[in-house]
Amino acid sequence: MSQVIIVTGGAGGIGSTICRGLARDGHRVVVADFDREGAARVAQEIGEKAFAVPVDVGNKESVAKMIEQGLAHFSPIDVLLNGAGIMPRHPVKDISEEEWDRVIRINLKGVFLCSQAVAPHMVARKRGRIISIASGRGVAGARGAAHYAASKAGVIAFTKSLADELAPDNVLVNAIAPGVTDTPMSRAGYSEEEQKKRRALSPLLGGFTPAEDIVGLIRYLISEATQYVTGQLFFLKTP
Repeated sequence: MSQVIIVTGGAGGIGSTICRGLARDGHRVVVADFDREGAARVAQEIGEKAFAVPVDVGNKESVAKMIEQGLAHFSPIDVLLNGAGIMPRHPVKDISEEEWDRVIRINLKGVFLCSQAVAPHMVARKRGRIISIASGRGVAGARGAAHYAASKAGVIAFTKSLADELAPDNVLVNAIAPGVTDTPMSRAGYSEEEQKKRRALSPLLGGFTPAEDIVGLIRYLISEATQYVTGQLFFLKTP
């Protein structure tokens, strides 16, 4: 069954792969990203099954406009995929207040605002799925990226809380912890030598997780096979 899926961070490494993969499955995708040109490129590449929308996930008015445009172009919205995120790397002693606020604003507040904006439309239909990209770092911590780890821990707790609130209305809320994904953001934390070693390993043994593997898990989470699964964190690799 074809569904309408909003993907925030849709122009990025994981996000663009998710958009392409779901469109190949026959779903219609709203490619939402702060990078207006990048979102447009991904949507143009996909074709008529995609629609690009610029969005600042940390701004309530921008998020409301994204939902409005998504509903106007592809309606109704079946799935929200919260994929927008950043991961600057600094030890705690060097993290500025501005950088801390920016990470929390995009990674955590963005999930809150987008979920809050789409939920009423799903509740009215008694149907919908909200899936957020979390991280094993939100469970295990992250040396050199404590603000990122804190934001993802917040996403996990928010997911479980929202799932409990929306369960009476048949709206399912889950999160994914992809492991170290083979994307520019993840690779930035490793030297070329370390990247080479990880590429030689299976993801089960600490190697990079191919972004396409995340698409497979999303296919499962938006299928009828998971119609009673909510409030869960799915690891592609143990943290």
